[in-house]
Amino acid sequence: MSITKSQTEKIGSIFNGNRFIIPTYQRKYSWTDTERKALWQDIEESIKDNMNHFVGTLSFKENKSVGLSTDTVYEIIDGQQRITTLFILLKVLIDKITETQVQQSQLSAFIGSKDNLKLHPLGADGDFLNNLLFDPTTLDPEKINKRSQRFMFSAKKLFTAFANALSSKEIEDRIIFIRDRIEVLVFNVESQAQAVKMFSIINDRGLPLRILDKTKSILMLYSTLHLNEDLNDTINNSFENIFDSYDDLLVCRDNLGILGRLEENTIFSQHYYSSRNLFASTWNNRDGADTIFDNLKVKCEELKENPTELKTFINEYLADFENFAVSYSKLVKEIETNPLFQKPFRYLEFTATLYPLLVRLYMQGKLDDLLPILEAIEVRVYKLRGTNPIADMYWLSSQITENDLTVDEIRNHLINFSEKFVNNHVLGTYLDGAIYGNGAVKYILSEYSNDNHNIATYKDFQVEHIFSKEPNYDATSYGFADDYDYEKNRLGNLGLLEKSLNIGLGNLPPINKVGGYLNSTNTEIRNLAGEIQKGHFNKTNVDDRRKIIVDFCITRFKLV
Repeated sequence: MSITKSQTEKIGSIFNGNRFIIPTYQRKYSWTDTERKALWQDIEESIKDNMNHFVGTLSFKENKSVGLSTDTVYEIIDGQQRITTLFILLKVLIDKITETQVQQSQLSAFIGSKDNLKLHPLGADGDFLNNLLFDPTTLDPEKINKRSQRFMFSAKKLFTAFANALSSKEIEDRIIFIRDRIEVLVFNVESQAQAVKMFSIINDRGLPLRILDKTKSILMLYSTLHLNEDLNDTINNSFENIFDSYDDLLVCRDNLGILGRLEENTIFSQHYYSSRNLFASTWNNRDGADTIFDNLKVKCEELKENPTELKTFINEYLADFENFAVSYSKLVKEIETNPLFQKPFRYLEFTATLYPLLVRLYMQGKLDDLLPILEAIEVRVYKLRGTNPIADMYWLSSQITENDLTVDEIRNHLINFSEKFVNNHVLGTYLDGAIYGNGAVKYILSEYSNDNHNIATYKDFQVEHIFSKEPNYDATSYGFADDYDYEKNRLGNLGLLEKSLNIGLGNLPPINKVGGYLNSTNTEIRNLAGEIQKGHFNKTNVDDRRKIIVDFCITRFKLV
């Protein structure tokens, strides 16, 4: 089949006689089990109802420079998520055919052979797909680090599980259905400009275009229509690195258990917040991702009548965004190996607001020197104060991008920021109050214990009330008054204890908790157990302990 300008086709006729490459400007495979299960359910229901199934639109552009055997080769403009998913599913089902001759015939017509597949993602994903479909024993699931490859692996695993539950006749029925009864509306575009235009306006049915895809497509559009395609290769190459960096960030997020709800909007927006110079007239530190994208379009539209300025802007934006994304990925990867980064990034966990500044400092090689004061600011302002000031941080992130500020100049800005929100007096007030439940408490107590726990142990710790939250004894006999509900939540009455030990202690008085405390890996709580054993432990002891910890914190989290 030769794909004409637009027509409705069956999946079988699309692959028979044609081959497809997924170009670098396309988003890598990202369907999850949610989309894959929905597709499978659609197939099952359509078979039951004896109906064809329409999966949406596919857009291709013939690639005359590539020639694999006698097949016509096309670049996929839109629809690669569906095509890739159906391709993997079809291969899994064909592998279940028991008659060798029939199986080989189906493979030759619709799948191809190893290293010569009918569907070929450019780059490392192409080699991975070859191995996944024809030599899966060479793949170690634990060593698959690319998200796109993880998704392809899980797609094959899911479809294999579905196929294993089917009889030979049911396998045959589903191959025939996918081949002959799944329909797509096919568009064959003729030029790069037309391809980019179409890619910029089409939303994938299963997975709509996200902010990075949209950003890339709008830049490609202006390059194609107003710059004679001069920057198309640059845009493709830059976004390949941006996409890879983002995927690496997600892998690190999952492995390290940090960065919370990091998503595309996050990295896109954080770059913008730290690059005010690129958007001087529209920059606002409260803009969301959609507004930022609109600002980008407005900027390009304003410059389109001046190609030189448009080209300069796109080049500057691309270079800075790529550098930011790659550095972001390198920083997060280094968290796992750099001892300086372990505690503030993994134990304390920096607030998302600080990341534009953290990344920019990392890019300039200044982060190591400023890490102690940033840690102090996280504890003082973002954790103890419990608010999220953004204006000063985003302003400073842009300042260090625009100007060559020294480490001392940046430190002075950070000191002034902290003094504005939490000076030493205010810090002492926060530390002296009913602090239980504050995000800084666990980290403070860990630092006070001065133990070098690994992250697994740290995460297992819970904040323990030495005198219990709901005591099964008379707290007044230990020197407490009617304000026990307040006193029990102050720093002197709190310690770190493993979850397994804490559960067993319940609401007992301190003397009855000694056994559990002595079994802890936390040195400070074991020492406290010794003090409790010496005699009557009461409110005076708790007050004394609080004052010691407060003094420790004022020194430990000082502004330097």
